[in-house]
Amino acid sequence: MQVWAITFSKDAATELDDLYHQALALLDPDARKDVVKYYNRIDSIRGLLGKLLIRLLLKERGVPKSLMGFAKTDEGKPYVTTEGLAEPLGYNITHDNGCVAMAFATGEDLYPNPPAYRLGIDVMRLQVPDRTGYAEFVESISEQLTMYELTLLQDPQLGLDEAVRRFFLIWTLKEAYSKALGAGMSMDFKEIEYDVPRDVVRIHGQRPIGWKFVRTEIERGADKYVVVVVKYIGEQDLARGDCIVERRPPGDWLKVWDAAQVLERAMDELK
Repeated sequence: MQVWAITFSKDAATELDDLYHQALALLDPDARKDVVKYYNRIDSIRGLLGKLLIRLLLKERGVPKSLMGFAKTDEGKPYVTTEGLAEPLGYNITHDNGCVAMAFATGEDLYPNPPAYRLGIDVMRLQVPDRTGYAEFVESISEQLTMYELTLLQDPQLGLDEAVRRFFLIWTLKEAYSKALGAGMSMDFKEIEYDVPRDVVRIHGQRPIGWKFVRTEIERGADKYVVVVVKYIGEQDLARGDCIVERRPPGDWLKVWDAAQVLERAMDELK
């Protein structure tokens, strides 16, 4: 399992405008339509970068652009339909503010449950929305949290920075798990509980057999993002006890690029 991520500044809509228009021409008409439908240019930039990531991955694996194919499940989860790949490929894409990320797995690292595979990723910036206090922010989504999670987030001994980190780790893990399932918005997030201090996950109060959870962080200047990747590894998982979220530091498994670098690379490799 690997993660590719792209970061950009809050001024990206202006700084990347020329590169955006040039790289947009690399997409087929349907993909281009998905990108330009947004009202805000920054949303279109995020959409474009996500579509370029999977295409660059396929090109790296020897697939020419003309043979790249994509589809979505009935629930809207995208997957690769490209024929001729040496081994199966599963992927998932996420974005928030100035970060776009893609998790992918291939071959023996991918449990055989096609077409979309049970792999999910989510990323969120560690910042409470403007004009919203922390307590109000937590209260606004309290119906999607378990009572234990609320207790963790409302601990009076907790500093604000760690409280915000806990909140976004909880929410990001829930999102990543639901995306791995391909459940979309139909998932009741109260079914998922993340005990952040102990890094323990419970689903319906039980250990989720056959699932792997990984958390990490990405920084760009003053911005910090939490990332959670969730992958199904099969019921042959023989682990016992609690399901522990792996805290994985950045390394070879995580590649982070600047947005301009990726756009320029795409124009070079996906002509």
